[in-house]
Amino acid sequence: MISPIFEGTYNNALDGKGRVAIPAAHRKVLEGADRVMVTYHFVPPNPCLDLWPIPEWQKLADRLDEMGSSFSHAKTLFETVYIGQAVSCQIDKQGRILIPQGLRTRAELGEDVSFVGVRNKVRIFRADKHDGIVEKYEDTLTNNPDAFGELGI
Repeated sequence: MISPIFEGTYNNALDGKGRVAIPAAHRKVLEGADRVMVTYHFVPPNPCLDLWPIPEWQKLADRLDEMGSSFSHAKTLFETVYIGQAVSCQIDKQGRILIPQGLRTRAELGEDVSFVGVRNKVRIFRADKHDGIVEKYEDTLTNNPDAFGELGI
């Protein structure tokens, strides 16, 4: 099975209850799924959420199971913070999910959010925080065109 590819940035608004519509382009990639996993993450220093299709989330869990010792410090931290804060979110008939208050608070989400496709998942940022990341990227490339040369792209 080919992994889904999420691309593009789309802005949307959280309603007063914490519901937000998944952008149509991203819903299309989800291929009629009725739920997704959402967890806390950050792109230093900006907090965000990661939205995972269930099959991709299961692949992540399988990779963790294949890793070495369950007593590894890095694995324990990752499981506790990233996996431990994950919530299964139902997708309603309007294509919305309800993001729990705790995750909204941790990710510092405001009314306006940006959905950013990053290959097999979607990152959800407070819109102005994502704008800041883009500006920093542009500034970095302007001042040092080889800044991302290590990526080999």
